[in-house]
Amino acid sequence: MRWGRMIAVLIVVGILAAGGYYIYQQQTPAAQDAAATPVANAATDESPVNNFVAAEGQIVPQRQVDLSFQSGGRVAEILVQEGEAVQTGDALLRLESEQLEIAREQALADVAIAEAGVGAAQARLAAAQAAVQTAATGVTEAEAQLTLLQAGPRPEQIASAQFDVTAAQAGVAQAANNRDASLQIPQSQILAAQANVAASQAALNAIQEQYEAIINGCFQTTLPDGSTQEVCPLYGAPEEAKRAELEQAQLQANAAQAALDALLAGPTAGQRAAASGSVAIAQANQDLAEARLALAQAGAMPEQIAQAEVGVELAQTAVSQAETAVAQAEAGVTQAEAALLQAQANVQAAELALARLTLRAPFAGTVASILPEVGELVAPGAPVLSLADLSAWLVKTTDLTELDVVNIQPGNEVELQVDAIPNETLRGVVTDIDSVATPARGDVTYVVTIELGDTAGLPLRWGMTVFVDVSP
Repeated sequence: MRWGRMIAVLIVVGILAAGGYYIYQQQTPAAQDAAATPVANAATDESPVNNFVAAEGQIVPQRQVDLSFQSGGRVAEILVQEGEAVQTGDALLRLESEQLEIAREQALADVAIAEAGVGAAQARLAAAQAAVQTAATGVTEAEAQLTLLQAGPRPEQIASAQFDVTAAQAGVAQAANNRDASLQIPQSQILAAQANVAASQAALNAIQEQYEAIINGCFQTTLPDGSTQEVCPLYGAPEEAKRAELEQAQLQANAAQAALDALLAGPTAGQRAAASGSVAIAQANQDLAEARLALAQAGAMPEQIAQAEVGVELAQTAVSQAETAVAQAEAGVTQAEAALLQAQANVQAAELALARLTLRAPFAGTVASILPEVGELVAPGAPVLSLADLSAWLVKTTDLTELDVVNIQPGNEVELQVDAIPNETLRGVVTDIDSVATPARGDVTYVVTIELGDTAGLPLRWGMTVFVDVSP
C-alpha cells in the first residue's frame, strides 16, 4: 500500500514538471532573462529540509513467545484452544507420561528399600554398641576376678563368682536371642523387594508391548505396477532404540528378582556364622565364670591366677573386637543413609521429569497458535504453541533502510497511520533500534520498535500494516 502512494506522488510531480517546462518555453527571451536573476538568488537561499523519516511496519503484541517442551514425546492432551485467554501457570499441553510414571514408581520402591536398609543398619549399630558395653563389663569382671584370686578366696568372692556364673548364663540367653533376631529378615524389606519386582516387571511388560507393536506394525501396500510390498514404518532407529530400552528393562527386572530371591533364601552361611559369634563369646564368658567359681571354691592356685590373667586378656580382646564391629556398623549406617538420599533424589528427578511433560503458560496472555495435534510426536525444543500478551501493542518497522535509520534515535516521536483505520492518526515513541541488519527485498533494513500511546477503543489486530512517520 505504501508503494502505491509513492507511485501516485511521482506521477503528479512528473505532470507538474512537464507543464512548467512548456510554459517556460513559451516565454520571450527577455522574460527568461528577467527571471534568471531571481532564480539564481533562490538557488543560494537556504530552503527548509524535510527531516521526517517514513517507513512501513506491523502491529505486534507487547510480548510473545513460542513455547516448547524440554523433552520430546507424543502429545497426549491439548488443554486449550487457539484464541483462549490463559493465566500464568495454566496447563496448555501434556505429553504421554506412562514410562516416566513407571520410573517414578520404581524410584519410590527404591526409597522403600533404602529406608528398610537404614533401619537394619541402625539396628546393627545399636547391637554393636551394646556389645561394646558388654565386652567392657567383661573386662571389669575379669580384672576383679584376677584381684580376688590373687588376694585369696573369701566368702564374698565365692558369692561374687556364683553371681558371675548366673550373669554369664543370662548373657548366653541374650546372645542367642540377639542371634535369632539378627537372622530374621524384616517383612518390610521383603515387601519392598516384591514391590520392586512388580514395578520392574510392569515396566518390562509395557516396553515389551511397545516393541511388539513396532515389530507387528508392518503392512502390505500395492505399488503403482500392481505388485505388493511389505512396509515397516517403525523399523530402523525407532526399533533399535526400543529394543535397547527393552534390554535395559529386562536387566532391571532380573536384578530386582535376584534381590528378592536372595531375601527369600534367608541369611547366608557367612551371616549365620557372624550372628553365632556373639553366642560363642557369651558361652565362653559363661565357661570362664564357671571356671572362676571353681577356682574361688577350691582356692587360688598359681595356674588359676595365670588363667585369670588370660581371662583379662581375652576380655580386653573382646572389647577391641566389639569396637571394630561398632566402626563397621557406623560405616554401614552411613552407606545406607547415602543410598536413601540417592533414592529420594531419584524420586525428585522422576517427579521433575513428569512435571516437564506439562507445558504451562509463563505469563498471562492469549493462545495465538497450536502446532501439533493429539498423538503427534514433538521434538525437544521444537515450538508447539505461541502465546502472546495482547493487552498492549507495539509497532515494528519492516522496510526502514540503513539510509534512514541513522536519523532515528530512541525517544523520537512517531505518527502512525493504520492501513485498516485510515481516519485515525496514532502517536508513539521509538523505544528500540536493532543493532543488526535484517535483509529484506534486496535492501539492508533495521527493525525499529515503537511503543504506541493510547489505543483504547481501536480494533487493532496482530499483523496490521502501519505507515510510520518519525520526527528526528
